[in-house]
Amino acid sequence: MDQSSALVEVKDLVIKYPVRGERKKKFITPVDKVNLEIKKGEVLALVGESGSGKTTIGRALVRLLKPTDGTITVLGKKVNEIKGKELKEYRRVAQMIFQDPFGSLNPVKTIESHVMFPLRRHQGYKGKALDQKVTELLLQVGLTPVNEIRKKHPHELSGGQRQRLAIARALAVNPQFIVADEPTSMLDVSIRAGILQLMNDLKRELGLSYLYITHDLASARYFGDRIMVLYGGKVMEIADSKELIKNPLNPYTRLLLAATPGSDSQIDLTNMSNDPPDLSIGRKGCPFVHRCPLATDVCRERMPALEQPTKNHFAACHHLDKKEQWG
Repeated sequence: MDQSSALVEVKDLVIKYPVRGERKKKFITPVDKVNLEIKKGEVLALVGESGSGKTTIGRALVRLLKPTDGTITVLGKKVNEIKGKELKEYRRVAQMIFQDPFGSLNPVKTIESHVMFPLRRHQGYKGKALDQKVTELLLQVGLTPVNEIRKKHPHELSGGQRQRLAIARALAVNPQFIVADEPTSMLDVSIRAGILQLMNDLKRELGLSYLYITHDLASARYFGDRIMVLYGGKVMEIADSKELIKNPLNPYTRLLLAATPGSDSQIDLTNMSNDPPDLSIGRKGCPFVHRCPLATDVCRERMPALEQPTKNHFAACHHLDKKEQWG
């Protein structure tokens, strides 16, 4: 990707967490030298099972946590070390929609209060202009009838309505980039499509860019322009959405597709290991090696580099030439 076209650019992102050790402090690395780019108006879907590092990356991009190493550049400015006034200003550029809409809302505040606060703090709205803007935002996300909805509290709304409120609150600062962390996973199946359609409409209307975090490859294909597959804090594959679904190259991507409801894959998942990847510092080899049917000694010794077998399709595997041997 042309660097000048990137709204968000991440290089060699590393995030470490301390864990209790018997004698000395130990660390795990749930995100290990991840690189990604997101263009203006683009949706990058970040896919992987629980514990793969997806949410950790999302929180780092909106600076809810500070990276251990690497660089995060948004609109040409590095945001790794920003704090105070600079961090407040950055909140007007990047926002996050959380997985649990109820957990991210204040239960004692009214619906209108949730939207008014960022409008006052970041946009300077007040008086009639503030009231009118609240109405506009609630209408924009489909929370109607507005006069009735705005006086309610979060517990009086459905799960879908609460997520629409969370989206309205994010939009209140007029952001350019949104991290959507599994925004539909806690909602009924019947209303998930409506939330994705709303985010897609906002993408077109406002030119928004998204990092869409999900474990659902079906929604990643629908909403994402590109899909990045993550496992054990490492990027395993990245390609245009339709291309990745049609022609998965990494064994882990193939396993994810085989586990998708309705898949016609012939891969037998019954004997697959469910052991988590090794996240310790100094680990060697591919993080998927303990579950991969193609694993050899080189996989245990050396992490494969991201190769580009076809245009705009990258995959990290020592055995890309053997993908047809499995499934």
